[in-house]
Amino acid sequence: MSIVMRNIFIPQRYKLIVDKIADTAKETGFDAYIVGGFVRDLLIKRDPKDLDIMMVSNKSNDKNKLIAGIIFSKFLTNKYKLHDPISFDKFGTSKVFINNEEIEFVIPRKECYSKQSRNPCIQPASLEEDALRRDFTINTLFLRLSDMRILDLTSRGIDDIKNKIIRVNNVQSAEITFQQDPLRILRAVRQSLQLNFTIDSKTYTAMKASVSRINIVSYERIRDEMNKILIEKKPSKAFNMMDEINILIKIFPELAALNTSKRCNHIENLFIKTMKILDKVENNLVLRVSSLLYNIEIYNQHRISNDFTNIKNILKRFTYSNHFEQKVVSIIQNSIRFIMYPSDWNDINVRKFVNECGMEFNLIMKFLKAYSSIDEKYEKFIKLKMKIRYLKSKNMLYIKSEQLNGTEMIKIFNIPAGKWIKEAKNRLKTAYLEKPNMTKEEAVDIVKKMLINEHSN
Repeated sequence: MSIVMRNIFIPQRYKLIVDKIADTAKETGFDAYIVGGFVRDLLIKRDPKDLDIMMVSNKSNDKNKLIAGIIFSKFLTNKYKLHDPISFDKFGTSKVFINNEEIEFVIPRKECYSKQSRNPCIQPASLEEDALRRDFTINTLFLRLSDMRILDLTSRGIDDIKNKIIRVNNVQSAEITFQQDPLRILRAVRQSLQLNFTIDSKTYTAMKASVSRINIVSYERIRDEMNKILIEKKPSKAFNMMDEINILIKIFPELAALNTSKRCNHIENLFIKTMKILDKVENNLVLRVSSLLYNIEIYNQHRISNDFTNIKNILKRFTYSNHFEQKVVSIIQNSIRFIMYPSDWNDINVRKFVNECGMEFNLIMKFLKAYSSIDEKYEKFIKLKMKIRYLKSKNMLYIKSEQLNGTEMIKIFNIPAGKWIKEAKNRLKTAYLEKPNMTKEEAVDIVKKMLINEHSN
């Protein structure tokens, strides 16, 4: 074990919180440590997140060591008149909200796993045992609040941070680390991307050897890791790594199938194209997910359905919300429409396209900008953009609110409500696209002609 004295700078958003915890710990007979990735991020000057505090009672006869985090959080909330902590008695942990930050209080623990689950059995442990049960050396550092010293209990954490290496705690049993909790494979990929660290070769080999175990991880947890990857600067690096270690085909087979270069070199590689769009598009989770799924729909175009069932099924599998799903489907659907529209944009086609995009118009345009820039359709996109700007300046882009509603139609034509109203509205919508400034009288005349034609037939 090594103890290191460093000039640690706690960001202002956490400084008052840490001070309150340190003061309360001193008063109540606890040792408090900031643990995990937060300490790592402080050392590499990265904005830290997820403040976890490990609590150890320094009373040797204290029977409540198993719930030290819960006991301490109650002292803290009572002292500063905060909301009651949210306690998890099974794990001896609790959560407290201070200054709108979620703080988790934990105890040192060791874990035992079964083959059927990545959720371990928990047992109380020493600080050293807790450090050794963690995934990677760079995440094993403890910052002791009583003297602001760093405890490097594996004696490798600080060196690996300095050398920018992601390495499992015990290289000799690296495969066990990933087989016990295969989600660690994705965490290694994600942290390599986030931190711009290299994965140690033996660790990388163990990751590849353990991918078959990923089936015990829920898609919700996989989605959470994927979302964190997707909002990074260049997510393609992580997806290329996932493809290389053969975990992508396990968790996202539809995306892996786009890598046609593995089968036939003469076919356009939609996986490479997807990665280019992914990196190019604005950093927005809806846009990034849409980028992943767009070419999957194109690749399966012989099975494209009006309701985009294939895309919806993928989003449901990853447990995205219905609202999120609607946005993604709208982006993909209207982007395909962009490809199908003629290159010579006339006023009617532009109005039709913009009105079909609806609330997602701005997101769709951002996606198309990225897509077009790498697909030789940028000229078509620029023409569309200029035409939109022109029609908007003339107040002729959007269909105005309907000049003639159903109630007025019934009154004007003295005909009971029925299917004819829906048909009339569809006729008017088409007419508005051709002439957005159409008057009410012109609208009445269109419906009148429709009714006469129906009567004559």
